[in-house]
Amino acid sequence: MIETGQAFYGQHIGILVFSTKTPRIPGDAGNGESFSYQVRYEIVEGGFADLITGSDRIKAAILKAGQNLARLGIRAIIGDCGMMSLYQDCLGKELGVLFAGSSLCLIPTVWQLIGRHGAIGIITGHSKLLGKQHLINSGWNEDMEISIQGMEDEKHFHEIVIDGGLHLNREAMLKDVLEAGRKLREKTPGLRAVIFECSNLATYSSALAEELRIPVFDTISAANLLEYSVHPPRY
Repeated sequence: MIETGQAFYGQHIGILVFSTKTPRIPGDAGNGESFSYQVRYEIVEGGFADLITGSDRIKAAILKAGQNLARLGIRAIIGDCGMMSLYQDCLGKELGVLFAGSSLCLIPTVWQLIGRHGAIGIITGHSKLLGKQHLINSGWNEDMEISIQGMEDEKHFHEIVIDGGLHLNREAMLKDVLEAGRKLREKTPGLRAVIFECSNLATYSSALAEELRIPVFDTISAANLLEYSVHPPRY
């Protein structure tokens, strides 16, 4: 039987994005070429600054966008901004479909995968903006050792992602990411894995994994997990 009653078919994953002009290259969740399957985008009214402390208004905007996707038949939803983790717990319940507001929801799984021993590094867009509540709402608790490294002091990242620059230099951004990774490793002797909180950085996961020689997780990791769960391959 072919399921009917939907406006479109063949897309199972929805991506919630803010309306910005930041360049989105392959690897970034905001670029459709990052995925080996089709995804559907929905724009959220607001921006990452609204998710530093959050508000009823931004929560309602995310919920509305997610409900639009669910109404169209999307079966799992990813947040393109790691700060959407602020509403991971409540929106996951209210949307009625699988919801990963951020790659940070992978923290409990990664903690289990590394044997609940050592530390998980979190590379975030701005270490002073990622609050404890973002982590708690993603499933983290104080038994899970994490080490946070911000990108705010990396020149090109600051220019493009924080200040909204339009001329992304892939090599300059790679240099910034690797520098942040080295800083993270130097201050975290027991580093066992890394999670990119910032969804703009998954482009560089492979390079960072090679540099640090440990697993790296990101927004695309979360999306791939959800795609597999709602649309597993037939063998």
